[in-house]
Formats: sequence, structure tokens, C-alpha cells
Amino acid sequence: MVGAGQQHNANEHGVSAASGSVLLARGQSSALSRLSSVAPGATAGDPNGNNKQADMYITELLSYSLDRLRKEPELLLEERQQVERSMQSSALSHYHAFIDSANCLSVVQQQLGSACEGLGSLSQSVPELAGAFEAFSKDAATVMAQHNANKQLLAQQATLLELLDAPQLMDTCVRNGIYDEALDLHAFIMRVALLHPDLPIVKLLAAQAQAVSQAMLGQLLQRLRTNIQLPECLRVIGYLRRMAAFPEAELRLHFLRCREEWLAQLISELDSSDSYEYVKHLTDVHRLHLFDIVMQYRAIFFDASSQDAKASAGNTLEGCVLYTWVQHRVSHYVAALQQHLPAIEEGTQLASALEHATYCCSSLSRVGLDFSCLLGPLFQLCALRLFGAKLALAVDAFHQRLDSHKWVAMPAPLLGKAAAASGAAEGSEQQQQGGANAAAGDDLAPPYALMEHVPLAVFTNGVLSAMNELRHCALLPLQRPAGTLLQGSLEQVASSLVHYRHTRSLAATEQALFGAASRALSDVVVPYLASCFAAVFPGGSGLLSAAAVTAVLKDAAVPGN
Repeated sequence: MVGAGQQHNANEHGVSAASGSVLLARGQSSALSRLSSVAPGATAGDPNGNNKQADMYITELLSYSLDRLRKEPELLLEERQQVERSMQSSALSHYHAFIDSANCLSVVQQQLGSACEGLGSLSQSVPELAGAFEAFSKDAATVMAQHNANKQLLAQQATLLELLDAPQLMDTCVRNGIYDEALDLHAFIMRVALLHPDLPIVKLLAAQAQAVSQAMLGQLLQRLRTNIQLPECLRVIGYLRRMAAFPEAELRLHFLRCREEWLAQLISELDSSDSYEYVKHLTDVHRLHLFDIVMQYRAIFFDASSQDAKASAGNTLEGCVLYTWVQHRVSHYVAALQQHLPAIEEGTQLASALEHATYCCSSLSRVGLDFSCLLGPLFQLCALRLFGAKLALAVDAFHQRLDSHKWVAMPAPLLGKAAAASGAAEGSEQQQQGGANAAAGDDLAPPYALMEHVPLAVFTNGVLSAMNELRHCALLPLQRPAGTLLQGSLEQVASSLVHYRHTRSLAATEQALFGAASRALSDVVVPYLASCFAAVFPGGSGLLSAAAVTAVLKDAAVPGN
């Protein structure tokens, strides 16, 4: 209520102020109108009534005295104030009328603007309405045409349903592996599309048939990525040829690519934690499946090439596709051998891996894929590395035993001192008759003389262990490199004895025992190991030189030599 009263008073004051302003403006205009008549042309735009009033007022002013004229501004001001007061009182008494008039004027202006806007929208919508009527007429005509077409469609419903179900029926055949019927349906749909290429429904059917055909193509290629036999391969390739999805050369590439993916998947599933087992299974996979793939390729494509009327050079070029892929697969196999063979630490396992690989080469040689020449260097290098590692262990064991050895006289052997004394002679005879003794199957038991020299016995046992590992994979090209390694190990042992003599202080009895050990190295160990080496490599005893070992010992001036 207070807010409403304040608003009412504010409205009253506003109205009174507005009314006073109007009266003041009117008084000013009357005075100006009176004074404007003095200047010629000042009232040129006024109505005739104002001109008459101005003339009368000027005439009246001319009749006044000077004092009266001087009082005229004050009288005019007083008259103006009186008029303003009268106007304010009138405005205060009739302010409701002013408020209502202002509200009515505002409402009329708003409604008049809305009416103008609505009239403009109506004038703009009239063309659209006319266009809508025209479109409706056209749509009605189209609907009638469609109605007639639907009537005709209803008459041919059974035939059209069979045609529309063709892609779905083709998809069902593909899912169930009935590829012959699927290909027949595809050929039928393509003939219809060829006869009616502009019909949308025919285009849709052709697109659906092509989609099902692509799914069928994927299934057929996936069949080639499985373990299928030759008859199934022939059927799959026959379907692919009927589909005409690839040219003949590209079809060969896809066949080899799919078989490669399947073979690579088999290899990736092998356990590579055990290198020996991995190499065996890898070799078996290549022996079995690589042979089958080559036979399948030849049975499928080479017959077609032989019946072709092209030149033999073209057939040779197509055959290169197979051998390029075989070369790629053999390269991967050899690379896998290079990676895993060094991890095999037993001669028996290495020999078994070599046997598997050799058998694989002999099997693949029946289809012209003998790559045994690539295996020899690999296994030779691994066998030589294994032999060298075992010899290094033997030398290390000799060093450790030599550092902890006590030079004391050992008990006589079980067979008596005569057997010990004849040790050197036996060693010389074994060196001279190494190859013959090995061929005759003589006993290669270590000489009893080595029992008196424990470091040499330890070294001999290590070398024998290395030879036992090597004999399982004793390839003939390894004879000279292995003999060089063994000779180097013997010279290392001799150098170790020389170094031991120069860095240790030995008593007289110890010097005698040390000298006997030095003589046993060149007179017993070297001949015995030469005979053992000849048993592994017949005729290889000459690669070991006792003279070189003796020279190392003599150059160091070892006592007793």
C-alpha cells in the first residue's frame, strides 16, 4: 500500500510538472509569437490567426507610454507565472485523465504495431501459401501415380518377393557353405542388374549381392588360412575362379599369402623358451607343411599353366612366384636357426637338431627345395662354439686346480709302478697309431700316469667332455678348426705351467713333481688327446703337436725339460 501511494504521488507530481512545462511552453510561444511579428518574415510560416494577433499586440504596444512599455516584461512574467499556476492546479485536478490518456496511447501504439507486423507476415505468407497449394497438387498427383504403381506391384507380388529374397537366400547359402548355389544366385542377380541397370530396387539387389559376395570371398580366403588338404584347396580355388575376384596371377599371390599367414601362425604358437624343442618343432612344421603347400600350389596352378597357350617364359615367370615365397620362408627358417642354435648347450641336442634339419631338407628336395648347403655353416659354427666353450671350461678348471694343488707324491696306481712308468711310452704309441687304433676300436681309457698329476687329469677330463659333446656333431669341415682350438688349449696349459713356475717358490721335491707334470703334459696328455681326437676325426691326430707344447715349456726354461 505504501509503495502504491508513493507511486501515485510520483505520478501526480510527474503529471503536474508535465502540465507546467506545457503551459510554460505555451507562454513562451505566445510571447515569441508577439515578438516575432517585429521582424519581417519571422511569422511567414504561422497561420493567419497568429498574424492577426501579432498585429493587434504590436498596435497595442504602440499605444503604450514609455513607462508602460518598461513594465510590459514584468507584466508578461507575472502573467506567465499566473498561467503556470493555473495550469498546475488544473493538471493536479485532472491527472487521472492524463494517466488514462497516456496508457491508452501506449496500448494503442503497441496494438497498432502488432497489427502492422501481423499484416506484414500475412502479406509475406500469401506466396508461400500459394506455393504450398501448388506443391500439394503435385504431391497429390504423385500419390495417385504411386497408388497406381502399387496396384501393379500387388499384381506381381509373388515374383517380386522371390527376387527380393535372392540376396538373403544367397547369404544363407554362404553361411552354410553351399557356395555353388550362392554363385548361381549371384550370377542371376547380376544378369537382372545388367538388363535393368536404372531401376533403384535392382541397384539395391545388386549392391546386397555384392556385399554377400565379399563375405563369401572372405570366407574362402579364410579357409585357405586353415589346415586344409589338396581336395579342399582345389574346391576353394575353383570357387574363387568362378567369382572372378582376382586375375590368375593375383590369385596365386593370394593363395600363397593365405598359406603364409597360416604357417606363420603355427610358428608363432611354438614355445620358444626351450631352444632345442623349438628348433625341432620348427623343423617339423616346415618339413610337413611347406612340402604340402608346394604340392598344393603345383597341383592347382601348374596344371592350368601347362594347358595354357602362352609362351613357356610366361609360365616360368609365374613359377617364380612360388620359389620367391619358398625362398622367403627358408630365409625365415635359417634366421630362426641362427637365433636359437647358439642357445643349445649339449652336443646330443645339437646333433638331433641337425638330424631333423637334414631330414627336412631331404623331404623338401623331392619338390626341388634342398637347402642343406645353408645348414652346414650354421651347425659347424655352433658345434665349434660349443667345443670351444667346453675347452675354455677345461682350461679354467685346470687353472683352479693348479692354484690349489699341493705338490706331494701320489700313491702308486693299482697296477703298480710299471704301469706308471710305461705311461709315456703308451702315450707315444697312441699318438703314432691314433687313427688306426680308433678305427680298430682300441680302448681309449686315460693313462694311469695322469693319476699322479691331478691338474692335468682335471684338464684331460674337461677335454674329453668337450670331445664327447663334439663327436655327436663331428662334421668333417670342423676337423681343422677343432684341432686348432685343442692345440691352443694345450699351449695355454703349458703357458700356465710356465707362469706358475715363475711366480711360485717350490722346494726341491716340489720342483721334481712339477717337472714330472710338465713332462707328462707333452709326453702323455698330448699323445692321448691326439688319439682321442683321431677317434672323433679319423686322421686328425696330426693336427696336435707335442713339439709345440714342448717348445713352450723349453722356452720358459722349466726345470726338468
